[in-house]
Order: sequence, then C-alpha cells, then structure tokens
Amino acid sequence: MKETDKTTVLGEEVVFPGLTDFLSQMDKQGYVVIPDWLSQQQVEKLGEDLRREVNPIRELMRPGLKTVRAHNLLAKTRCVDDIVMDSRLLALIQGHLGEHFQISVVAMFDLLPGAEAQGLHQDDGLWPIPRPHPPFVVNCVLAVDEFTKENGGTMVVPKSHLWHDEPVRQPPDVETVQLEMKPGTMVAWSGALWHGGGANNTQDSRLAIDINFNLSYLRQQENQFVAIPREEIYRMPKKLQRLVGYHWGFGPVGPGMVDLQDPLFMMDKVRFGYDINEVKSLKNQEVA
Repeated sequence: MKETDKTTVLGEEVVFPGLTDFLSQMDKQGYVVIPDWLSQQQVEKLGEDLRREVNPIRELMRPGLKTVRAHNLLAKTRCVDDIVMDSRLLALIQGHLGEHFQISVVAMFDLLPGAEAQGLHQDDGLWPIPRPHPPFVVNCVLAVDEFTKENGGTMVVPKSHLWHDEPVRQPPDVETVQLEMKPGTMVAWSGALWHGGGANNTQDSRLAIDINFNLSYLRQQENQFVAIPREEIYRMPKKLQRLVGYHWGFGPVGPGMVDLQDPLFMMDKVRFGYDINEVKSLKNQEVA
C-alpha cells in the first residue's frame, strides 16, 4: 500500500489500498473498473432489496421501452445508504474532483430483454460549461447482475475524456470497449468520458445502480432538496445529509450557507420573519 492511499474525507481518515492506482487509471483512460467492490453476500442482498422495494415502481416505462429506470433512490429505500456513504467511494470521488463534491443522482437501472443500445454521451454535457474544463462529474455504476457483451454491458471510449474539442461520435465511427463485470464490481468514470449502455440480447434482465456525483457548487442533476422528503433527511446519518447537499463550502459565506450558518443547524429553525439573533443565541447555548 502506498502512503497516498491514505486520505481524509469529510473529516474521516480513510485507508483505501489501491486508491492511488485507481485515480491514475481514471486520469489516464477516463474510467476504472474495481472488482469485488461488494461481497457476494452484500450484492445478493442489494439485489433482493432493490427488486422488492424499488423495481415494482417501474418508472419511466412508456410503451416500447425496455429499461426500468428508478431515480431518487434515497427517497424510496434505505438499502443504498451504506453504499453511497462508503468511505472508499468518497475517497475516489474526492481524489478526482477535489474536496467539494455532492451527490447528484442515485438511481437504479434494470435493462430488460430486448433493450436497445444507448447512444454514446457525456454525463457532464448537461451543464453548459465550455471545454476544456476541470472534471466536475464522476459517475459510478455498481453491477448487481453480471455485465456481459450479450446483456448490454456498458460501452466506453478510453481516453475520450481528453478529446475536449471533439463532438461525441457514435460507432462505428469510434471504437468502443464493452465492459464485462461480475456482480459486485464497480466502474467509475470521469464525466467527460464517452459512454453508453449496450443492447440486451439475452432473455434475462441486467440490474445495476448508478451513483453520480458533481461539484458541490454546481446545481445537482436531481434536485435533492425537493426529491427527498424532509422526514427522511432527519433519519439519515449526518454524513449522508452532507452528501445530498446540506453542507456549506469554502466557509460561512460560501455556497450552501443559510444566513451565514451551517444548513444542518438551520434546517428546523427557519420560518418566515425569523430572528437570526435568537437562532445564534440558541446555537451558543448548545455549544455551552
């Protein structure tokens, strides 16, 4: 293990063997595949929980579509909390984006038999920021079922995250690598990487979860403050509350503050016409 495999994330010391090499792979080729991210027991339980608690919702299943897409998982199940808060994952994200990051999307994708291939695209293309620019999105896909070429394993174009001046092209104009991953494997890629889901030509579905992060001073793709009911926010560990956006960056005057105060402290204290001096007095009493 290298000394650089040790870091601090959200105030917690993290030791993640291989971190330095994983980050190097992301920098050079735009993505990294990490086997055995979850144990067999963990991934089997995750699949059971998702199929029981989330899959029946079957969102965005218009006639003819062959993919079950369930967004906003943190409002629908607690079975992904530990995965989202995994210190190894956060160390990987911080190593690529820097210390100011947040959750942008947590979703489930179940690719059904007959699903067609997705067009190549860039996840950071949703924000109108001219290229080249520093990385501001990292997307992570965790295989719940095995990814194969036959069932639509994700296609990536290595090093395409460095092609700043080129518009995305589609196969066969560009050569792709199709990822094959055992259950429990995770792939993470930089937001500028050209990628897309493959076609499912089997008789079985292919289940995965997607955890997307972006810089905390950008707007999240999915509005976490509306998406997650306030009562569920209160049930979350403080670490997860921070990750979904209840934090401030660059100090009290930075993005995310509420009346120059920590948003977690202010969550249940703001009302129309409130007196911030009374709030500060309460805060001082709590500290004392």
